[in-house]
Amino acid sequence: MAFVIGKQILKFRLKWQSFLLLLSLSTFAFTGLSAKLPEKLELFFENHCMDCHDDEITEGGLDFLSLTWQPEDSYNESIWVKIHDRIKSKEMPPPKKSKVQDFEREELTQALGKMILEAKESAYVQNGRSVSRRINRFEYENVLRDLLHDPYLKIAGQLPLDGEVHGFAKVGTALDVSHVQVDAYLDVAEFALRRALDFPEKKPSPTTKRVYAREQSRMRTPGGNLAWARYSLALDGLEINDKYSFRKLGLDREVKSVVVDDTDAERVGPWRKSNVRSNHKGKHYLATTKNKGPHEITWKAVLPKPGTYEVRVSFGGGADLSKTAPYTVHHAKGVTQLIIDQSVKPTIDNLWFPLGRFSFDKKESGPIRARISLSDKGTEGFLIADAVQFVHVDDLEKKRNLPTYLEDSSTAIFVGAYSPFYYGFDNYKAPVRGNYRIRIKAKSVIRQTDYVDWEGDKKPRFYPNLVLDATRRFPTPVNDRIFPGKRSEPVKVYSSTLYEPNSQSMLPIGTFEAPAGEPKISELNAFMEKGGMVKLDCMRLPSPMVPAMPHTIQKTDDGYPGVAFHWMEVEGPLIEKWPPASYRALFGDLPFEKSTNHIVALSENPSEDAARVLTGFMERAYRRPVTEKEFDRFYQYAQVLLKETSFTEAMIATFSAVLASPEFLFQCSQPGKLDDFALAERLSFFLGESMPDETLSKLARTGKLRDAGNLKKQVDRLIDKPEFNRFVREFLNSWLKLDEINDTDPDRELYPEYAGDWWLVSSMVKESQLFFADLIVNNRSASGLIDSDYTFLDERLARHYGVDGLQGPVFKRTKLPQQSPYGGILTQASVLKVTANGTVTSPVLRGVYVLERLLGYHPSPPPPSVPAVEPDIRGAKTIRELLAKHRQDPSCASCHAKIDPPGFALESFDVMGRWRDNYRSLGEGSKRIAGLGRSGNEFVHYIGTKVDSSGRMYKGEAFDGINEFKKLLLQNKEVIARNLVHQLIVYATGAPVAFSDRDEVTAILNQTKSSDYGVRSIIYAIVESPLFLRK
Repeated sequence: MAFVIGKQILKFRLKWQSFLLLLSLSTFAFTGLSAKLPEKLELFFENHCMDCHDDEITEGGLDFLSLTWQPEDSYNESIWVKIHDRIKSKEMPPPKKSKVQDFEREELTQALGKMILEAKESAYVQNGRSVSRRINRFEYENVLRDLLHDPYLKIAGQLPLDGEVHGFAKVGTALDVSHVQVDAYLDVAEFALRRALDFPEKKPSPTTKRVYAREQSRMRTPGGNLAWARYSLALDGLEINDKYSFRKLGLDREVKSVVVDDTDAERVGPWRKSNVRSNHKGKHYLATTKNKGPHEITWKAVLPKPGTYEVRVSFGGGADLSKTAPYTVHHAKGVTQLIIDQSVKPTIDNLWFPLGRFSFDKKESGPIRARISLSDKGTEGFLIADAVQFVHVDDLEKKRNLPTYLEDSSTAIFVGAYSPFYYGFDNYKAPVRGNYRIRIKAKSVIRQTDYVDWEGDKKPRFYPNLVLDATRRFPTPVNDRIFPGKRSEPVKVYSSTLYEPNSQSMLPIGTFEAPAGEPKISELNAFMEKGGMVKLDCMRLPSPMVPAMPHTIQKTDDGYPGVAFHWMEVEGPLIEKWPPASYRALFGDLPFEKSTNHIVALSENPSEDAARVLTGFMERAYRRPVTEKEFDRFYQYAQVLLKETSFTEAMIATFSAVLASPEFLFQCSQPGKLDDFALAERLSFFLGESMPDETLSKLARTGKLRDAGNLKKQVDRLIDKPEFNRFVREFLNSWLKLDEINDTDPDRELYPEYAGDWWLVSSMVKESQLFFADLIVNNRSASGLIDSDYTFLDERLARHYGVDGLQGPVFKRTKLPQQSPYGGILTQASVLKVTANGTVTSPVLRGVYVLERLLGYHPSPPPPSVPAVEPDIRGAKTIRELLAKHRQDPSCASCHAKIDPPGFALESFDVMGRWRDNYRSLGEGSKRIAGLGRSGNEFVHYIGTKVDSSGRMYKGEAFDGINEFKKLLLQNKEVIARNLVHQLIVYATGAPVAFSDRDEVTAILNQTKSSDYGVRSIIYAIVESPLFLRK
């Protein structure tokens, strides 16, 4: 209770601290220049601009009559900068409407540029180029991961969304703090700290455990229509065509028994043979003939040894069978008569029904005999006589020696993982959070199944063992055959604490290939949470989607490929040091013990120990030396809590307060030159998305970070670290919006070949990440963003691009064929997917994306009165016809002259980025296409009009297709490099590139021109520029 009260007080205090900080940030005053423009400027605007930009006509949303001069406001400043740039580039005023002499234009832009520059420099002197910014939610997660040595901590999703500027959640003006965020920080900090103390009291010893696929309930398809069972099956033995079952639940634990089938029984009456029911023994069973009789049957057996046997009978079960079947058992103690309900379902393996346990002994020197009989005397309904089984109770209670059997047995999977059919080795759950070594034995197989349509009560006679579809709504699967696979199958392995995983619970482990032929053991290293289970996904196999059925899944390789999993072996946990690093990060070398469900630190001198552990924690958390005043504030708080609660609880509350304090949350420094600690912090958050490591911190403490060559060396070192992948991922997510790749799915009618193809989507993103990282690591030209002669492909993406020769899930640097349109990020599938909505592509959306993201030009938003241009999915009108009509509006023409060319050039790519020659439509077209898609869904669409990807640039240059468009863009590589410099500066410094920063940007471009604007050279130049070295 005391801790709860203390936490509420802490929240209250921190709300006020955050409020005061926000207040201080928001009260930066700017006296600026006079709100009145010089007379020359006002006269220019009146003479040349008012006709199109007054309170009646506001082309581009600009109204000079209401526009004020307030450059301290970033939005107002951006408008004036845009006015300056449009006038200087001679884009405005339009030559046809107003003739402006070159000297007038020069005078105007110089005067306006000087005013913007002076206003900005005045603000820089007072506040610095960038305001102190809060770390965003992904950085907060990364810092706690590094601080607490918990690399798989997931808390970003529990924090409020961050504000963005130019797509980046890195800009100080957008990253404010509210009481809601402070509460969220306290909650996730406490969660992370308690997680750090979640470990056993004693160091766990590693063990090795093997679990078998046949024991896994989630390796089986749920019950229902038997056709669905074709998604998984049980295989016995290495000779995979010997024996298999789609209905077998788990292990085959058959015991020794004596079975007498109906073919060996003595019978009287007109019994008829049948095999309509599938659950019978042997070739057939016997059934009584209605209104004829009598019927009698006797099964006689010679048993191997005396004793008690369980006697079982087989009769199939069914509503039309007799509920009063009279069985007679002759045994050592006499005769027992039983009345059995044959309408019930057999209780053992869906085949046997136990009559009971009876004794059978020798009579003198003869054999041990047993006799069971059945007749239809006094019964109603049909009787079935199939087989009788005798199982000695000693054999019944013996456990079968499973290891040899299980080693060779397997469960084969024929679909990719999807909801609700996730599969894996769920019987094993990791005992503690930690590292493990996983081995999986598997091979590829292929299933061949025929599907038969039939009507009414008649069924095909040439399939005697036909498995009935109870609903008779779908074709019935028959004639199943299993063969070795024709190729290896890629398998993705991941862990989750949930039986049906979500993105928050999934932790990647790796991939392997299940080979054709003999099974292979693949080994992977894994980190698993406590209770984590190993999940699998056969990546190449389709994931059926409702209302698909197994018979609608399309064949591949002349059958249905699958992966047969034998077993998984887990070794671990693999622990090097004890106690865990997470504990030592909080409590150092203090002893500990287990108290109920958690670890508690033991302190003989709580005040002294609190000071010691708090000092170390704060210095690491604050990324700089901690002042005495800062330390005292939290130490005094800890002292108060120590009087109310235990040492461990008091320190968790104090550490939580540190992790929600302004000094931790904000990158704070004074205007002007950054000190070495602030510089180390900026560099680390730029290229590592987290706090400085020990090497950077040591350079900052010794004041050597700025020494000659040190910054470049640190850039190289950070690029070589695994954490560099964080930068690549987050930068591309922000800049190119790759985190939105799953926001839309391809329409199943128009694009059935993509349904449920998760491998393709994940490969798209991976390609862009590997490609951009390669530009940096190998200092390749920024022009590679537009075009290149290589990319990174795995099997799935290579097939998507029409590139031959790759198999498997491993990405390889691949040289593209000549004239391939896929070189450069501009035409990578990831970019093309995030710029489409899953149904249609829009030249407008793609055009704006290319201008803003890759070329650095930001067109004005459309006037509110002008509706958006929506492609016609019926195919009645082409997008060019719609845009031509749209451009007839003068207020739209000038912007679309820039937007449409890149959009038209990309029209040769569909919603998933694959090349197309024609559109597809749902209503009209030259050819109707109908069938079944990749995941078994029916579709109908039409081949529409031919794609026209030609166009004309804003300045008049014509192009015919994407390759010619790329060549035109590459005539001015500086434009591409300048935009990349802008994007990286925003990301690195937390402030947009302002008008006053343009000279520094030009200096960076001049410095890197000799390397053909190498991306690594650009990063070097940015890090050594005043824009990076100053606040």
